[in-house]
This record gives sequence, C-alpha cells and structure tokens, in this order.
Amino acid sequence: MPLLLLLLLLPSPLHPHPICEVSKVASHLEVNCDKRNLTALPPDLPKDTTILHLSENLLYTFSLATLMPYTRLTQLNLDRCELTKLQVDGTLPVLGTLDLSHNQLQSLPLLGQTLPALTVLDVSFNRLTSLPLGALRGLGELQELYLKGNELKTLPPGLLTPTPKLEKLSLANNNLTELPAGLLNGLENLDTLLLQENSLYTIPKGFFGSHLLPFAFLHGNPWLCNCEILYFRRWLQDNAENVYVWKQGVDVKAMTSNVASVQCDNSDKFPVYKYPGKGCPTLGDEGDTDLYDYYPEEDTEGDKVRATRTVVKFPTKAHTTPWGLFYSWSTASLDSQMPSSLHPTQ
Repeated sequence: MPLLLLLLLLPSPLHPHPICEVSKVASHLEVNCDKRNLTALPPDLPKDTTILHLSENLLYTFSLATLMPYTRLTQLNLDRCELTKLQVDGTLPVLGTLDLSHNQLQSLPLLGQTLPALTVLDVSFNRLTSLPLGALRGLGELQELYLKGNELKTLPPGLLTPTPKLEKLSLANNNLTELPAGLLNGLENLDTLLLQENSLYTIPKGFFGSHLLPFAFLHGNPWLCNCEILYFRRWLQDNAENVYVWKQGVDVKAMTSNVASVQCDNSDKFPVYKYPGKGCPTLGDEGDTDLYDYYPEEDTEGDKVRATRTVVKFPTKAHTTPWGLFYSWSTASLDSQMPSSLHPTQ
C-alpha cells in the first residue's frame, strides 16, 4: 500500500504565505495550493514536487522560469487563475501536462523550447482569437490538445504538423468557419476529434484522408448542403457509427452514435448523410475513391446508411485521457469547473 503523508507548508515569518497541502504517494510528491488567493508562486515549496496545483488563484501573470528549480515537475495546473500572460522562460524538461484552461489569455505563447516533453495541453475557455504560425513547433510529444471555448475563427495551415503523436483534438465551441484542407495530415494516431458548435458550413475534400477516426463530434454547425458537401456526406455515410453528440458529464462508453445530428442548415435540419445531391456533377476520378472524390448518384432517400461504411471503434484507447472529454476525475465537468487534480476535454 502506498505510503500517504499529509504535511503542511507552514507560513514563515520571513515568507508568509497561505498553507499548501502536500501529499506523497510512492515517489510522487503532490502539492495543492488551490484557492489560496495567491498572487505569486509560494516560496519554499519542496524541490522534489512532481504535481503542482495552483488553480483558482489570482496570478494574472505567471513565469514558467520560477519553476525551474523543480526539476521533477511533471504536471502543472494553472486553471482559473485570471491569467492574461504566460511568460515562457527557461526549460522544464519533464513537464508533461499543462492546464491553462478558464483564464483570460488572448494569445498562446510558443511553448516548444520551454516544454519539450509536453503531452497534454489544455487552453480551453480562454480568449484566443487566432494561433500564430508555428504555435506548436517543438511539441513533438503532444498527444492531447484542448482549445475548446475560445474565439478562434481560422487556423493556420500546418498547425498540427509538429505534433505527429496527437491523439485527441478539441476545437469545439469556437467561431471556426472553415478548416485547412491538410489539418489532419500525418496524424495517424488521432482517435478523437471535437468540432461541434462552430460556424463550419463544409469540410474540404480529402480532409479526413484515410484516418480511422473512432470518435467524431460534428453537430451544431450550419452545414450548407449543396454540391460542395458531397465529400463530407460520403464520409458520414461510411463512418456513421463513429459520429456522436457531445453530452456533458456522459461517459463516452455510454454514448450512442448519432450521425443524424449533423444537419443541413439550409434544408430544415435535414441530415447531411441523407442529402441526395441530385444534379451535382461527378467530381474527380474513379481512382480517387479512397478520398471520396468520386460521387455516384446513389440512393440516400431511405433511412439506411451505406452498407459499405467503415466502422472503427476503440473505446478503450479513447478512454485513456485523464481529462477533457474522457477525464475520470471525481469533480465536475470541464464546462462548469475543472478538477482539482490531473484531469480534456476536454
């Protein structure tokens, strides 16, 4: 049984600060300084801290350089700290998880040189309106990226090129009107894509490539059903059982696929996968059918989806993330409040 120690970091006369709780399980030292009205990093924290919670404080501006003495730090929670600026100085060589959600950040700093080992980055519910070219450069280990609930309208081409190991991507609840055609190129491990509640009206031809995407959330967009939607229609037909509706607080294992949730905004909420496309020209060559460039005038009037669709489900893998869509913490949802320990949606 792991040895559990509960200690207190007591204020000293020279460095008065609120009490932080310290717990140690096996070789992991976890320091919880949540909700302490802190305006800066408390002094005299244990140098072997591996998990540091600074959530719900009043930090406003924070420099990662202040954490350089903590060489074993693997997880940092800075959610709900009223952050308007994150300064990236020095290097935290083993930090794997950074939670910046529910702050006031208007720009995403370049984290690659400072956090080369980062695997989970949550910047959900900030005020990002755009991402700089090369925003993720140097984050080659990144597996989960959560950008839900910002004000993004467009994404730069090649945004995800530096992150070939990405498994989960949330762009939900933004103002996106279009997506770069090659956004998912090279993301062979991607298993979860959240695009719900944006302003998307179509998907670029070839967008999904040959990805086997077990969990896709695409509802709540004003899809424009015309000849330009045929690629997306065909993808929905072939992947109908992998399209879901986001339900806050519902475990993905309990979700039921619902391809009909992806609806035409210009046709009385008619399901996109049933859009007949009559009168549309045939596009591309027969040799491009793997990218759905060829669209025969098939019958989509009935209720059945194409029998040839690809059904790929990996529920175990999709549940490995501790936060975001599949987090297993005991606290409330990401939309309402973040967990007080490692959780993205998610």
